[in-house]
Amino acid sequence: MILRVCTFTNQGEALAHRIFEDWQEMIPQYRGAEISLEQWAGECFQKHLPILFVGACGIAVRTIAPFVRDKLSDSAVLVMDEQGKFVIPLLSGHVGGANELARMLADKTGAVPVLTTATDVEGVFSVDVFAKENGFRIHNRDGIRKVSAKLLRGETVTVAWENGIQSVSSLPKGLLHVPYETEDVDVRISTDRGLLERPEMRQSLLLVVKDLVLGIGCKRGRSFEELDAFLKENLPAGWEEKVCAIASIDLKKSEEGLWELAQFYHLPFVTYAAEVLEQVKGEFTESEFVLQTTGVANVCERAALCYAGEGGVLVQKKTADHGMTLAVASRQAVLQF
Repeated sequence: MILRVCTFTNQGEALAHRIFEDWQEMIPQYRGAEISLEQWAGECFQKHLPILFVGACGIAVRTIAPFVRDKLSDSAVLVMDEQGKFVIPLLSGHVGGANELARMLADKTGAVPVLTTATDVEGVFSVDVFAKENGFRIHNRDGIRKVSAKLLRGETVTVAWENGIQSVSSLPKGLLHVPYETEDVDVRISTDRGLLERPEMRQSLLLVVKDLVLGIGCKRGRSFEELDAFLKENLPAGWEEKVCAIASIDLKKSEEGLWELAQFYHLPFVTYAAEVLEQVKGEFTESEFVLQTTGVANVCERAALCYAGEGGVLVQKKTADHGMTLAVASRQAVLQF
């Protein structure tokens, strides 16, 4: 994961480098002296990249204020004091992942995570985190507030999901499963993107299943801009609302362009070992060069199907251009509460 980092003093800089020097899962990108603080923050928000300020909350708040727009797309923003005692998620705690990043930083450093989001403080189910982790698109964001308010009042929230969607875990306290055909529910989970056109089906919050997985391979050093343009050229309009994840081979687990791509679209980026990809069943567009380079004869098609899991189907075979490859698989939704 890429985390943009801004420090203001030698002490803060030293702390940041100690945190990230052996943290293989995190790719820090430090603000350089050649770019103004305002320009740097604007670029972070433009790319939806998370930000860690090591310094005072006031500086962070004033810096990000001009760029705050939408809780579903704003960058996650965190602040850590220069002694590393506390880490505070300021913005985009759930969908942007600031709360989870705060916990990760706390585990890494021993800092105290200062969480203020009501559902986290009260320990109740968070419907927007649930949507993010399950690959659902939040259709009407105002419904998040309505559902969370009911749970915080101790009321029962009804949840209905489409026939064919499986649940592999028990429902958390406060949730009640009702039949999908129930006319009036709190949360409805569906693959039907036209559901709002059916007035008899009413819900406070509609979660639409994002059922596509992108398998991507690329030569080292391909930029976010190159990869994003490649997707836009080779995917149909509206693909952003249907994709739930990006998958590749573990040789690409530190590829910054792929990480920036995934984080821009608020998608998980998952990689697999060549041995795992080799076990995926199917007919694939194979290459001897790719086999010699990566240890498996096809990356993009196998990675997409690997993430899609049981019932996954390859719906767009390998497309290649300028050292980048793309394939698309569809998945069957499985609920994880």
